[in-house]
Amino acid sequence: MKDHPKILLAYPSCFRYSEPVDSLDMKTALLWLASYLRQYYPVEYVDYELEIGRPATNTQIRRYERIVRNDLTSREFDILGLSCWTSLSYHSTLAVARLCREMYPDKLIVVGGYHPTAKPEEFITDDGLFDYVVYGEGEHAMIDIIERFAERGRPGKTELIKDTPLKREEFIPYNWDLVAPIIEKHASNGVDCLYLFLSRGCPFRCSFCMEPLKDENWRALSPADAVDQIMTAAGRFKIRSVGIADACFGVRPSWRHEFLRQMVEAQPPFWLIFETRPEYITDEDIELITRLKAEVQFGVESGSHRMLQLMHKSRTPQKYLDAFVRISRELSDRGIIHRGNLLFNHPGETRETLEETFAFIDSCLGPEHSTLIWVPHSYMHFPGCEVYHERERFEKNYGTNFDCGDWWLGDQDQYVASMSLAPSSSLDGEDRELCWRMMESRMEKMKQVLSPEAFLFAANKYYPYWQDDYRYQNA
Repeated sequence: MKDHPKILLAYPSCFRYSEPVDSLDMKTALLWLASYLRQYYPVEYVDYELEIGRPATNTQIRRYERIVRNDLTSREFDILGLSCWTSLSYHSTLAVARLCREMYPDKLIVVGGYHPTAKPEEFITDDGLFDYVVYGEGEHAMIDIIERFAERGRPGKTELIKDTPLKREEFIPYNWDLVAPIIEKHASNGVDCLYLFLSRGCPFRCSFCMEPLKDENWRALSPADAVDQIMTAAGRFKIRSVGIADACFGVRPSWRHEFLRQMVEAQPPFWLIFETRPEYITDEDIELITRLKAEVQFGVESGSHRMLQLMHKSRTPQKYLDAFVRISRELSDRGIIHRGNLLFNHPGETRETLEETFAFIDSCLGPEHSTLIWVPHSYMHFPGCEVYHERERFEKNYGTNFDCGDWWLGDQDQYVASMSLAPSSSLDGEDRELCWRMMESRMEKMKQVLSPEAFLFAANKYYPYWQDDYRYQNA
């Protein structure tokens, strides 16, 4: 390994992003790539978001660049691999590449992630910052790139490489030695939540999601290996909860059941968090989940039949919603905390569809001692998803106003800009906020019907302003 090229894999952070970094957010997708490459080559891992934060102003960006410059100077590497995970990291990715190219003109610079997969042409720059742009998964492409570099050096111009997905038998364990110093530095008292990937691939094609850019074939670690990865990480780093970050957890019933059975046998002291679909969960699953400290999340997204079809969540929306209601009631009866995710302001949303969604929410707000916590999110407009490619259709059919444009190219607040649009002509102007006003009007009812345990859980994790409520203070 001594004579092989040295690899530095880096997550560059986000510029002009108003949401703070309030806990350790370990980029385990990048760690999994680093672990794979570490089998063959010397690899280092750095997360500039954890080390520096998210610079929001020009002054903070200049400070960020000084720190990155000093860090690159202190490291020995031949190849810099940058993870532009989403469009939120576009500017920071360019900044780190430019610093590296100015300092080390002969080093190889590679970029990959969802944004390069969706918009590879945006990384072909006049000053030749990037040698390779990888779209899709990264392991096979990186091996090919490293071998080319060892034989021939840098290419004459930027090259685009489409990766071939890893097969199930090629999955390997996480190499926690690569990030142990980072975790110990930033979470010496323990990690609130560590998200791990146990599988790849998603058979669903949701309109708002970038996941369809990648291979849809679902592949997972064996249940035994998946449990071992979770227990190893939790035991080493004093983790209080483990979240499963898979795009689609437990697609195969036999895998899901065996995984849950082995998790029960392992008797984890920490919380287990995973997101799935209501039609997947069986009575057998619920029996096992009851024996864990678990939060089950469901991407319900909407209570409107038309919106569920528009989002490609389900071809049979009533059956989909009925399945959620049935499973939610069973989980509440068992005292299992579960979360219903809502996606507001998806293009095509109207007053009518909002009213349908809130009528559905109202029907679920009860009986008392519910453990269902509704958590809303706003549609974020990312390139690569179906909505992005079908903008003209949404503009024509619904009056959607994509005033965000290609927001990642601008210098405004990137988080806010990604959500700047009117979903339809009936939800423009002040009515863009109608969904939030309607949600807020349900909060008191949701607090009233939640069990004491679910209320405390929601107040601590999702709605900190609930901590002013007498029920929290008297708990």
